[in-house]
Amino acid sequence: MASGGVLAQKLKQRGIARSPLPDSEFVGQAFARQIERAFRPLLKAPVGAVLIDGRTVKVAEALQGVPVPAMLCLVGMEGTKGQGLLMLDSDLAYHLVDLMLGGDASVAPMPLARTFTAIDMALCGLAQTAALAAIGDALAAAFGRPLQAGFQIAGQMQDVGQVRLAAPHVDLLVYSVALDIGSAARSGVLNLMLPLGMLDVVCAAMQTKADALPPDEATDLWRVQMGRAAILAPVVLDAVLHTQRMSVNAALALKVGDVIEVPPGAVSEVRLLLDQRGGKCAQLATGRLGAYRGAKVVKLDGALDPRVGEHVRRALRRS
Repeated sequence: MASGGVLAQKLKQRGIARSPLPDSEFVGQAFARQIERAFRPLLKAPVGAVLIDGRTVKVAEALQGVPVPAMLCLVGMEGTKGQGLLMLDSDLAYHLVDLMLGGDASVAPMPLARTFTAIDMALCGLAQTAALAAIGDALAAAFGRPLQAGFQIAGQMQDVGQVRLAAPHVDLLVYSVALDIGSAARSGVLNLMLPLGMLDVVCAAMQTKADALPPDEATDLWRVQMGRAAILAPVVLDAVLHTQRMSVNAALALKVGDVIEVPPGAVSEVRLLLDQRGGKCAQLATGRLGAYRGAKVVKLDGALDPRVGEHVRRALRRS
């Protein structure tokens, strides 16, 4: 008999399984957007996140691509037996620690590859917790309802040799997200690896929850897809620097070369407005006018108006 047995050989040779998620691409894109939202208050700097890869691979292949050192944490979920892995590469971990300790987001120091200290692990644990909440929110958006249990950190480490996820032939769903932080474009990569068996449990739990809801709840596939389409629909935001009031005669008399005074404080009171029906506008937030990479930008200095978000959620529920 061959070494390891016939069954073991068959398992090693089988192909890659498909992700059980209803739309893996949608989840990946939503994951990147949620990371942006979760990391901004942590780092107090602009954060951009782009999904660069989302695919299913074997455990052996996934772990071979993990650099050393890297900020790693095992990912668990109540009610599941398997564990996933969240990886922050050393560059990203360096920038996260530096910014959370008060570093200047307008400069990009050269990252130093080094062994992580206990303080580094604790600070990056905040970012890892935020990233796990982000994938939970992304899955909730895909299913149209929140998860019954969230993902949690089951342990931290910095050497992939210490990781024992599962047998090498087990399939993982891997999301790779590139992050761009601050005006100096600090960068790094975050990888999330979740066993398909763990995702099977999540999908089964969500289906069970859907079956238990009243028929008139928005649980059918059509409503979920329409909700996704509504969330991803493009909108136009107007950044208003200043509103000048004048008479009709004065407005009609304006000509080339005329000067309209703008208050000095207007650059720090830019209003972000969202068009509504009937020619009305809703103010989402305020920000400050600045520059980034040779372009004019508006940096938000406060949270979005919660009333607007609640209005959108009510509209989606009615649909």
